[in-house]
Amino acid sequence: MNNCQRLAAIALPVLLAGCSWVGNTIRSELSTYAEPTSGDMAHIRLIGSRNVKVYPNSRCVSHTVPGSGYPAGPQMGGQRTRDIGMAKAVGLPRHYVEIAAVAGQPITIGFSFYIPSYTPGLAGTGAPGRHNASSCHVARSFVPEAGGNYEVIAHWWGHYYCNARLVRLERKTDTGPWLRVDVSSAAAGYCQGG
Repeated sequence: MNNCQRLAAIALPVLLAGCSWVGNTIRSELSTYAEPTSGDMAHIRLIGSRNVKVYPNSRCVSHTVPGSGYPAGPQMGGQRTRDIGMAKAVGLPRHYVEIAAVAGQPITIGFSFYIPSYTPGLAGTGAPGRHNASSCHVARSFVPEAGGNYEVIAHWWGHYYCNARLVRLERKTDTGPWLRVDVSSAAAGYCQGG
């Protein structure tokens, strides 16, 4: 075997693995959440980042989770609002996305935050400027109850810290205002092997 053949034997698997990764990444970034249309349902309002991905029937995040995707379509930029008629509590922001979810099954919601910045160099010195970026990802998992109305509210503080809060919308009386009642959720990491 000559040197070119050896190089090809080493490079081909690396290139194919890279192509697979690129293909999976593109497929993941263009995926749309497979929202259920029948059966026992719950409704979830997603607040805090336009870059939010849903992983149905899963307690973890991975591009291999069947039906996972972006609930407002692929993230090509711009804020979105999707309203399916959920109950509205006081203090609702202008942009949010509402989805239906299968009740009684785990669902994971993953929020990503990213912001680039640029610091110019010191004027008159010829010092170069500096490009910076801050990012954060948080994912929470829970099992919604049939007929429940939930909000998952993401927060990003500063450079690298973000969190998400899960609340259930409830009323004390039939005609009273909708209140946010904290509900427990679990931190969700990446799925094993995916």
